[in-house]
Amino acid sequence: MTTVKIVRIWWRMRYPAYVLGIVAGVVMMWLPVKTFDDNEAWGARLRDDGLPVQAVVYETVHKGRNSNTMHVRYQVGGAQRQAEIGCWEVCLPADSAVQIWVNPDDPDDFVTEFGTLSGHRGRPQGVVGAAGLILSGTMLAAVVGRFLGRRRDRRRRDWQSQQRDQRRRQFLNARGGTKRKPSRR
Repeated sequence: MTTVKIVRIWWRMRYPAYVLGIVAGVVMMWLPVKTFDDNEAWGARLRDDGLPVQAVVYETVHKGRNSNTMHVRYQVGGAQRQAEIGCWEVCLPADSAVQIWVNPDDPDDFVTEFGTLSGHRGRPQGVVGAAGLILSGTMLAAVVGRFLGRRRDRRRRDWQSQQRDQRRRQFLNARGGTKRKPSRR
């Protein structure tokens, strides 16, 4: 099936499919907000119930404008562990000490002193949220386009019927044989 056929099929569907698409898009946009709130609550819980540990930044990687990462080492239960932390707000240089609170049930899960959780949490949810924005925006534009198209078609039909009626009146009002030739003065 080509893309054009898919778009035509979508366009021919009626409003319930568009409304379903808008609702699905809004739910997808809500997911990153929910994930952010859950991550904030989890970070607060780890600060209260987690094991305080000193970690050391052994490397900072600058991949691009907004994708910096810190690699840290820390010890929990006699075992040395390594993890990475996304640098969104704070990016420390190598050999810096960072206070972290580690989850006792999962030593790879922790929160830093500046509130960042371990790993890169929330990235998939951000992508889903952006896809939801695109989906709901496209469906909303399609609904508005169909509505405006119907208004335009209605206006065109009204104008055409007015033209037809005017031609009929002209035809009925015309008198046969009484037309005079223009004077030649």
